Amino acid sequence: MAIIALIELPGVTEEQYQVNHSSIHAAPWWPAEGFISHAGAPADSGWLVVDLWESKEALAAFMEKAATIFEANGMPQVEPKIYEAVNVDIG
Repeated sequence: MAIIALIELPGVTEEQYQVNHSSIHAAPWWPAEGFISHAGAPADSGWLVVDLWESKEALAAFMEKAATIFEANGMPQVEPKIYEAVNVDIG
């Protein structure tokens, strides 16, 4: 079942987000299995990420692979809020 992952990144700037985003896209395993879509946006407290994944397991596998990239880029360690996705339309 598809999920929405809402990730609030306190104190993260657009520059930090862009560096992290580029690093993920440069990884040899990207795109990660189960990835559907991604969006990032500035938020009052830093940066907001909204991802769509095929399952919680797919997100967990991605987070495990990406952990060293997040750490290297100084991203805060946060737990995503997970929501069951309904009516997923692509394109």
